Amino acid sequence: MFGIIDLLCVKDGVTMGVQTTSYSNVSARVKKIADSEHIGALRDAEWRIIVHGWHKVGNRWQVRTVDVS
Repeated sequence: MFGIIDLLCVKDGVTMGVQTTSYSNVSARVKKIADSEHIGALRDAEWRIIVHGWHKVGNRWQVRTVDVS
């Protein structure tokens, strides 16, 4: 969605867009969102925008979460 959102979550009046990526690409995704022509409108609409960066540690997946709302 809008070239920056992979998952859209809606609950109890809160809308959240999630960009999901590998752990090593979190910074690139944060920049991509900051440069998006749509981010201003999403912030004006009070959407929560986060980036999830995933990596495997041992046999478990861990996530780094960055809020760019």
